[in-house]
Amino acid sequence: MRHFDIVQWDDYVRDLLEPADRTAMKEHLASGCQECAGAARRLRKLVAVADSEATYKAPGYAVDYVKAIHPLQAPERVHVAHNQTSLTYDSFREPLPAGIRSQGRIIRHTRYQAGDHSLELRQEIDRSRSQVMLVGQITNQKEPGRQMPDVAVILMSGKEIVARAVSNEFGEFLVAYEPKAHMKLYLQGNRAGRFLSRSRAKSPKGKDSSKAQRPPQRKRRARS
Repeated sequence: MRHFDIVQWDDYVRDLLEPADRTAMKEHLASGCQECAGAARRLRKLVAVADSEATYKAPGYAVDYVKAIHPLQAPERVHVAHNQTSLTYDSFREPLPAGIRSQGRIIRHTRYQAGDHSLELRQEIDRSRSQVMLVGQITNQKEPGRQMPDVAVILMSGKEIVARAVSNEFGEFLVAYEPKAHMKLYLQGNRAGRFLSRSRAKSPKGKDSSKAQRPPQRKRRARS
């Protein structure tokens, strides 16, 4: 007995065959082939599910929620000059507690580790606005009491500076920005020591191109 393959049965249940081929396959089913009948039955169920998906419309609150979350994906990267950086916590990887999913504000918490330092970030956006508020704090895990003032914080999209700030003595900073493509966050301090800085990349000719990628530094007045 000649059997038909899964591609042919897929065309059969979707009525895409020529009349002669469809008649031959219909007669094959009538002959009592359980294997082909099972394949056709499973494919009919799959087609029914696919057709029902086309009529589904996502609720308005779900669409609004996704649109509000999207801007929080930036900044995309945090660069470290000499230490290996790792993302140790991301609240987006955890489900929101019941009753909070419909709140007016969307908040994302992330934590990065780089050597003895850690960087806590809180991104918040109101569903009615596209501007993101980014609050951060730099701490020295080895010396928790050490102050972290005057750390330059620069948020860039390509070569464009989107926002900038300077940390206070507690290592805290605040910036507001409109989301853009390919955003990167740079942090660089003087008295506090370099923590986060530019990435060092190689140009196509093998030359160090880090100078061209280095973000602007905040000038400090010399003390008399």
